[in-house]
Order: sequence, then C-alpha cells, then structure tokens
Amino acid sequence: MKLSFSSLTAKIVALVACLGAVSGIITLYATWHMQRIEGQYHALLDQQVLVADKVSQVRQHLTDASSLVHASLRAPGTGQAQASAEQLDQAQQSFERTLHSLYPALPGYELRLDTVLMQARHSFAIARRIIEQTLHWHSDQALQSLTLSLNPALGLLHTEVEALRVDAQHVLAHSTQQMAMDTAQTIRQATWAGWLSLLLLCAGTAWIAWLHVSRPIGRLTRSMQRMSLQQYDTPIADQHRQDEIGSMARALQSFGQSLQEAEQLEQALIQHQNNQLLTDQLLQLTSALPGAVFQMRMTPDGAWRLTFVSPQWAQLMGMGASEDKDTQTGTVAQIIKHYDVHATATARQHFQDSAQTLTPVDFDVSMRMADGVTRWIKTRANPHMESDGCVVFNGVWLDVTKEVTQSLALEKAKRQAELVAQEKSNLQASISHEIRTPLNAILGLTQLLLKANLPETQHEQLQSVLRASQHLRGIVNEVLDFSKIDAGQLQLESTDFSLHDVVLDVLSMCREDASHKGLALDYHIAPQVPDSLRGDPHRIAQILLNYVNNAIKFTASGWIRIAIHLAPSSTLHRIILHASVQDTGPGIPADRMPLLFQAFQQADNSITRRFGGTGLGLTISRALAKLMGGETGVKSQLGQGSTFWFTALLEPARTPVQRTHAPTPTTWQGQRVLVVDDHPLNRAVVEGMLHAAGLQTEAAEDGVQALLRLQAVGPGHYHCILMDVQMPHMDGLSATKALRQMPGFESVPVIAMTAHTGVQDMERSKAAGMNAHLSKPLLESSLHAVLQQWLAASPGAPTERQDGSDAAPPPSPPQPLVFDASAIDALAQLFNPGKLQQLVTQFANDSLQRARSLPALAAQHDWLTMRAEAHKLSGTAATFGLMRLGFLSSALSTALKAADAAQTTTLAQQIADCAEDGVAQLRAYCPACFPKPEPRHVPRKSAAHSPSLAGDHPRTEGAGD
Repeated sequence: MKLSFSSLTAKIVALVACLGAVSGIITLYATWHMQRIEGQYHALLDQQVLVADKVSQVRQHLTDASSLVHASLRAPGTGQAQASAEQLDQAQQSFERTLHSLYPALPGYELRLDTVLMQARHSFAIARRIIEQTLHWHSDQALQSLTLSLNPALGLLHTEVEALRVDAQHVLAHSTQQMAMDTAQTIRQATWAGWLSLLLLCAGTAWIAWLHVSRPIGRLTRSMQRMSLQQYDTPIADQHRQDEIGSMARALQSFGQSLQEAEQLEQALIQHQNNQLLTDQLLQLTSALPGAVFQMRMTPDGAWRLTFVSPQWAQLMGMGASEDKDTQTGTVAQIIKHYDVHATATARQHFQDSAQTLTPVDFDVSMRMADGVTRWIKTRANPHMESDGCVVFNGVWLDVTKEVTQSLALEKAKRQAELVAQEKSNLQASISHEIRTPLNAILGLTQLLLKANLPETQHEQLQSVLRASQHLRGIVNEVLDFSKIDAGQLQLESTDFSLHDVVLDVLSMCREDASHKGLALDYHIAPQVPDSLRGDPHRIAQILLNYVNNAIKFTASGWIRIAIHLAPSSTLHRIILHASVQDTGPGIPADRMPLLFQAFQQADNSITRRFGGTGLGLTISRALAKLMGGETGVKSQLGQGSTFWFTALLEPARTPVQRTHAPTPTTWQGQRVLVVDDHPLNRAVVEGMLHAAGLQTEAAEDGVQALLRLQAVGPGHYHCILMDVQMPHMDGLSATKALRQMPGFESVPVIAMTAHTGVQDMERSKAAGMNAHLSKPLLESSLHAVLQQWLAASPGAPTERQDGSDAAPPPSPPQPLVFDASAIDALAQLFNPGKLQQLVTQFANDSLQRARSLPALAAQHDWLTMRAEAHKLSGTAATFGLMRLGFLSSALSTALKAADAAQTTTLAQQIADCAEDGVAQLRAYCPACFPKPEPRHVPRKSAAHSPSLAGDHPRTEGAGD
C-alpha cells in the first residue's frame, strides 16, 4: 500500500523517524567526543611519564657529575683525573641530550629549559676546572672551587630542575581537570540536546495534533451541531484536504446537502399548504371588508392591468353580483377605463406619479357608477418595484361618499362661521369707533371746560359729566375686552415694569372715588417681592382696578387694602405673584360666590339696579389671570367683608426698572403739531388739549391732505404728528408708511390715535412706522405723557438758547438705588440661611474683585476683559439688590461697544466706588451673611450715596391719605 505524506499516518511516521535520527546523531556526537577526550588523556599520561623519567635522568646526570668531581679529589692522580674528565664530558653530553628531549614534552617552558641548560654548562665548566686543578696538584684551589662554586651551582641547578618537575606536574593536573570538565560538558550537551530534541518533537507532535486533528475535528463537530439545528447555510470546512479529515468533511457535506434538500422539500410543502390557507383566509377577509381590494400592475411603458379584485367591486360599482369570477377583473377594468373618463384620467395621473416616486397612493375621486349614482371613491395603495421594472400596486377602494359629504358640509359651515365672526369683528370695530368718537368729544371738551373759570354749580355738573363719561368708557372697554376674549384674540404684551408704579397708578385712579365715600385706601407689598418684573403691567392694573372699583362700589365704610406677596411655589426665575384686594363691605353669600366669575353675573340681582355695571369685570379678570398663567378666587363671609385675589406668572425684569415720578411740567411753546383726524369734533378736542399745553396746531382731514401739507412745508416744520388710524381716502397706517418713504421725514414722531387698543393693533401701528399709541377717548394725562416722551426727543425741538452759544447738556437719566433690600428678601424665601450666606458671601467677594479690577483694565486698554467683567457684573448685581451696580455695568457694556474710551474710564471708576457702597449696604442689611467682616475703606461719598435701609428699598407703605 502506497503511503501518502498528506495522510495523518505518514505525518506520525515522519515524526517518529525524526525522533530516531536526532537520537542517533546525539549518540554519535557524544561517543566521538568521549573517544577524543580519552585519547587526549592517554597522551597526557604518556607525557607525564616521559617528563618524570627525563627529569630523573637529568638529576642523575648532575649527581654523576658531582660524584666524578669528588672521586678526582679523593684519588688524586693523573690517570684518575683524566678518566674523570672524560666521564664528565660524557655526562654533560647525556645531560644535554636528556634536557633537549624535554622541549617537546613541555611546550611553553623553552625559556626555563634554556636557563637550566646554561646553568648546567656553567656547572660542568666549574667541574672541569676543579679536575684540572686536581691534575696540577692544586688541591686547595680545587676544594675551594668545589665549596664556593660547584656546590652552590649544582644546588641551584637541582632546585631549578625540581621546580620544573613540579610545574610539569601542575600542568598535567590542570590538563587532567580540563579534560574532566570537557567530559562533563559533553555529557551535559548531549543531555540538553536530547531533552531539547524531545521537547521540539513533542511540540511538533502537539502542533500537528492541534492543527491537523483537533481543530478539524472540532470544526466537523460544530458543523454536525449546526446540521442538528437545521442550519445548512455554512459550508463544511476542510473539504480541500487530502487526508482522513478531508474525507470526513466531504462525506459530512454530502450528508448535509441531502438533509437540506429533504428539509426544503418539507418546507415547500408546508409553505404551499400555508399559502393555500392564507389565500382562503384572504378571500374571506376581503369579502368582509367594506371596500374592494385590488392589485394592479403597471408596466414601464405606462400600461396598467388589474390582476386581482375582490367580489365587493360589483356593489361598489353599482352592478349585480357576477357569476363568472374569471371575468370580474376584466369587467372592473372596463368600467374604470370607459365609464367615467374624468375619473379615469385622475386615477391614471395619481398612479403614474406614485410609480415614479414609489410613494403610497391616496386620493378621492367622484365617479358616476353603472346604477347612475355618483359616489366618492377613496383609493389607497402601496407600490413596490419588481425586478422586471413593473410597479405593482396593492390597495383598496372605499366608498367615502358619506364622509366627503359631511366634510364639505362642515367646510361650508366653517366658512360661514368665519364670515360671521369676521362680520362680528368688523361690527364691533365699527361700533367701538362710532361710540368712542362722540365719547372722545365728550371727555375732551369736558376736560377743556373744567380748565375754564366757571361757577361752582357748573363746575360740579361738568365733574359729573366727566365721571359719567369715564364710566361709559370703562363699560365700552369691558365689552370689547370680553368680545376679544370670547373670540380668542386677546394677546398679552411682555415688558419690564415697576410693580410699585402699577399699584400706585391704580390707587391714584381710585382715590377720588374712595374719598367721596370716606374709605381709606392703602397697600402692602411683601419685602420679598421684587419691584422690577417682566409681564403685562396694563392687564395686572386692569384686574386690580376692577377689584378696587368693585370694593369701592359695595363698601359703605371702612377701608380697602391691596396686598401682594409671592406664592410658595415661586422661584428665582419663575415668579408667581399673588395679589388680593380686601374690603370691609357687606360680604357675599356662599351660594353666590361660585357664580361671581361667570359672565353677566353679580352677587345679587338687585345690585344691577342699585349700583349698575355689566357683570363682565370679574369674568374678564379671570380670563386675564389665566392668560398670565394664574387663577382667580374670592374669600368672603357675610358681615365681614370680602377678599378677591388672583395670581400671575411673571419673570424677573431683564434690566432694572427705575420707579417713575410725577412728570415735570414741560414748556412746549413754539412747537407745532399736525393733527390728522377725519372727525371735526375729535380734531377740536385734540387741538384744544394741545393749545392748553402751549403747542401750536394745524389740522388735516385724512392721510392724503396730511401728506400734501407735509410735502408743502418740508421737514422740520412739524415737531410731532398725531395721526388717526381709521380715516377715509387714506388711513393712518398707509399715510405713515408713505411718510417714512419721503426724504427728511424718517424720524419725525408719529403718534397713533385709535379706538383699537389690542396688542395686534399696536403691532400693526409699529410696523407701519408709528412711534406711540394713544387710545380713544383721549385722556389729557395720557396725551401729556406721550408728548413728554416724544417731543423731548424730537430733532426739531427748539432749545432754550438760540443765539449760537453752548446749550446746557440734557439732564442725565436718574440712576437706580444703590441697594434694594427686596431682592435679598426674595432670595431669603427661596434658600435656607446657610445657602443664602454662601451665595451672598461669594457674590460680594466676586463683585468687589471684578469692580476693583476695572480701573486698572481701563488704564491698560484691555477692552475685551472689561467687556467680560461688565457682562458678569450686570448679570448678577440686580439679583442681589445692587441695582445701581447693574445699571452702571450695562452702561459700561454700551460704552465699550461704542468704543468710547473716556466714558469707559469714567464708568470703570464709578463701578468700583458703587461696588464698595453696595456691598457695604448689603453687609449692613444682612450681617449674618458676613460672620467675620474684614476692615475695609469706605469711600467718602458713601454717606451721600447710601440712603438708609428704611428708605432705600420698598417696605410696607400706606396710601390712605
């Protein structure tokens, strides 16, 4: 049998042969080396024997020489002396021959052997001289030479020969030791070589067993496990091998293929059965669906063909049930293609678009069916592309006639409702305009007449007219607000404001009515409530005014108080304001309180007869509170008064708000104002108010006349324009837009006068280019406030000096307080004392460090670092009550942006001083936050700029005077 090397048996035989060959080589090497060492050892023994023999001979020759000399001395005579001389020569010759034979035996000792030879020749020469002396009968000299020369020379020569013998023995011992070491080394090498060979052969055997036996068998085992799990996708490994493993792998692959084919046949049979069952179920399901299921195939050239349609098509198309199911698909196709050409074209377009983008089909189409009835058919289908480029649509037809009819009816009703709402809105705007126009004249003329010198009776009558007009104005505003709330058109504004200003404005408007009834008005704002807030101050004032007016109306005696504090759920950046109005009125029955905030409801039906009113005030208040993220409520007991409250979600003001003061009377003598209004009575009222303020006026009836007059006089003639919004020919918005396009009129102030006071109306006015917004009917105080703002900023306003000399600089705006303790009180409500102490201490240290660094940065012109420090100061100063520090830091940021180096340097020093003052007041107000104050230098001006804590922050104040 031929044995292939690729088989496992051949590999094993080869390994065994290698093991035998390596063992034989190691044995031959060890044997050869040991034989070589043995030969060296025998040679070394022979050399040692030779050296010992030769050294003995040398010593014997020396002894013979000494004996010959002594014999010649003992038996003097010529014959004896001559015989001794001859024997001495022979002894010398024998000595030299023996000594020369040691040269090969003692390599490396040639120099010492030469020394011995020289000494021996010298000794033999002395011996001859002694024998010659004996021949001449000089015995004394001979004895003297023997004693003094020959004996020492022979002794030295014996010593040297003995040393040479000892060294030869040492060399022999060393050589013997070296051969022993070589023998041991040879044994060790043979042993290591044997073990190493054995290890290598074992490793090779293990590698062959792992690579060619264990791994392949493991792979075959895993393949058989996959087969047992019916996983046939992974091919059997090692089929390419030509050994026993390869044969097993090929056999296993064939077995797996057979199993796979059998399983595929079984699955195909099961799939066929499932498909048949699914087809039956699908037919039953489609028969139960309200619509007709279809499948359509569209070829790349645009031709389409229905391949399936469910039996419901007949009822959907208005036909009887078909007996021949093989022809139903063709019948449906004929109906769709030819019965309604428009529907067919619409459907074709939708299917073609879907075939290009492979997006689902979803469209409705109206079709006239075979029974003459027009139905709305909804088509929904999902496309997918096949390998031949055809697109197959699987979808459904649904009868949506009822739904579409209802949708069209709802759409029509919606359009009608929107039209009615628009007409209602237009009617409200028209009614508002028609009511406010004569009301504006009544209020305006009454205010003008009250300035005249009239008798007391007429003055009181005019006061009654004014109060009645203002009451009527309030009723109109309530009705319009209620209409906007009902239509969902009321929007809130978001602006920074002072809470104290809002409360004081409300009290100032109600104080006269309260005084007439002898009622005391006061208010209390909790210390933790911040004064600077962001929200809609007008709507907050509207709710408070409504509550206070109701309290005045129903309270016969006693007092009315406005109380404001923070809700418990307030945070630093999410302020929930809780405001209430408490009175000492008669109280409200418990069964009537749930009805108070409903439209047109009051606590008692007789109230309307006794006090009047629309019953909309509380409803509007509740709606406004909800728009501001809050709610409303009431607490009351009969005989103990009532408390009406509301909450509002506000934010901290983005910039500190300075409380306003009563406006300083301004002289506007010589300034001209153009009044544009289509109603002559309104023009008369406005011009009368303006004349009373010392202004010159001219009038125009509409926007066209106003533009013509402005073009005629040119820029700079009018210092301000009061423009009505709703006018014939050209309204105020269009006129303002055209005015802003005219050269030179880009910045002249234009103030809108309108009965439309919503946020949307104000936005439209600003978008047209108007600067401010006055609501009709006009109040003299509102008109003066707007003029105070815009006439002072008008570029054409005359100065006090016209002679060309330097005009006095305008007064700088008032700066905020150095320290507002209400901010710290608000923080104390949010944090525990430990956390508050940590925050305040960290803020004080950081603020002082940043503020003190600003002058040095300004001197170094390090504007970038200054801007960063100013931004950080302005962002945190107001939070901890240092209002003026935040104000100055914002001003520094503005100066840095404008690249004003002088102003930047000045503000940097002011900020440093202000930080010292502010932190000093902060330390004085809450000393617990600074347990160990460090000595510091207080600037000299601190006393002037640091008001007392009682007057430097809002506390509980009374307004009952």
